[in-house]
Amino acid sequence: MNTRILTIDFENADSETRIAPAVLSTETPVFRKQLGANEILRHDQDSVDLSRSPLPLIESHDASKTPIGIVENIEVMNGKLRGMVRMGESERAKELWDDIKSGILRSLSIGYEILSGDYVKGDYIVNRFRPYEASLVSVPADINAGLFRSNQILENTMEEENNNNAIKAERNRVSEIRALGLRHDKETLADDAITAGQSLEGFRSQLLDTLNTDKPLATPFVKQVGDANRTYSVKDAIIGLEDVTKRGYEFEISQDLERGQSKTSADSVLVPMERTMTAGTAGASTIQSTVDPMIRDFIQAKSIAYNLGMQEMNGLEGDVTIPVASSASGTTVMVTDGTTQSAETTPTLANKTLSPTYLADVIPVSYKFLQQSTPDIEQYLRRLIGQTFASKVDQQVIAGSGSSGQIDGYLSASGIGAVTYTSAPTFANLVSALETLGAANVEINNLSWVINPANISDLVTAVKYTSTASPLMDLQSEVDNQVGRTLGYRTFSTTNMTSGSYLVGDFSTSILGGWGGLEISRNPFYDDRRFSQSFNALLPVGMAIVQPTAFVKLTT
Repeated sequence: MNTRILTIDFENADSETRIAPAVLSTETPVFRKQLGANEILRHDQDSVDLSRSPLPLIESHDASKTPIGIVENIEVMNGKLRGMVRMGESERAKELWDDIKSGILRSLSIGYEILSGDYVKGDYIVNRFRPYEASLVSVPADINAGLFRSNQILENTMEEENNNNAIKAERNRVSEIRALGLRHDKETLADDAITAGQSLEGFRSQLLDTLNTDKPLATPFVKQVGDANRTYSVKDAIIGLEDVTKRGYEFEISQDLERGQSKTSADSVLVPMERTMTAGTAGASTIQSTVDPMIRDFIQAKSIAYNLGMQEMNGLEGDVTIPVASSASGTTVMVTDGTTQSAETTPTLANKTLSPTYLADVIPVSYKFLQQSTPDIEQYLRRLIGQTFASKVDQQVIAGSGSSGQIDGYLSASGIGAVTYTSAPTFANLVSALETLGAANVEINNLSWVINPANISDLVTAVKYTSTASPLMDLQSEVDNQVGRTLGYRTFSTTNMTSGSYLVGDFSTSILGGWGGLEISRNPFYDDRRFSQSFNALLPVGMAIVQPTAFVKLTT
């Protein structure tokens, strides 16, 4: 509990009404040991939250006793917080009034909550605070320390805890702003905000004004370690598993990832899914700048899951619970003549759990292969890893059963809308799917289709209108694994979609989660007679459908 000593103007006290003016607080610096600085309360109209005014007047901060009065008419005037102390009608209140009138009891202690503050030039400036009670105190303040001190140990303990909370709040402000700056590549903007003492909410607002929101943002999880110009090589990371003398930059990155991701083997290495590469030096294991820079790029090149527009959450730890509003609050049309009243509707919240599913693979390689030092070998390793996991990610996201550790994919998830057709989908069937989404209040301007390649002919040969060149799908070569547009919406093709089934929806209502990097461990005895070994790769990934009603599947 934060407290300040305030004084009662007993000379101007009114005996008939038992009201006396008081100064509640000023901008006088008060040294707080726990803050390691002087605390200064700002006093202007925006700095003091008077939502709890009038304040209850109690004795010695003992909230268990009945109040003996109130402090009312509180206002900020000339850099001070002033109010009127009005004593109650109880016998105890009358006794204390006599002491106030005679000048024996003249000290009050105000309790307040710090809402926001910043360190400025060695002082802790409280930008906003909320008074919530005032107390008559019998033990005078320690003037040198500027703190109210009574014989109640509990009060001192609570005050120390609040000051510690203020330190934690400042540390949290700085760390949150820095994280946001790093997340959005706005580190200079974040440093300026920290130096200027800007609040976290203020920085978020400023940051939003500078961002391009055309595409969903993926949360990065690897902080740049060391020299940004150093080269990252997947091949060198793998070689380091066998020869500890060759462990360098790649294992520094792995150690950085271990802070948020546990390993299944102490001898494994964590490979980041996103790591920019630069050209290597002559004579080293070179990586040309023309080589694709990320393992994720190779997965994305073969996978549709990373191109559907799902929200991405990376660097997760353990299960993540995502709150979902299952019902909204209501509104009432009011008649202003006083004959109606607003209905009270409490919104309800459910939740979705985002859990990791572990995808594993064994990759055999020869000893001679690992001794190669060319850009082609590096690129091949990345493509091999990408192709290995891309198809499995798609299979789990689309058709995972939700049991035995699998992802609960779109085709098996409950709550998804359904439309049926007979021999082949028609224009009316596709429009019915859009109508189903519209009835569920889904914004139908951000939809995508997922189909099986075997069904492309069904969509390009069927027409919207009889005897016209108006195919349901315009077949065309596009980027990111798109094969065309169906009714104007992006269409993706994958063999992981069941033949004869079609999926349409707003994929931004789903979340694709990542739990760190790709873990690779070495098995030197995979085929020892051929001097071959294998690398066991493990990738944690998860998906949660936050709004199942944002999707419709068409089936026969």
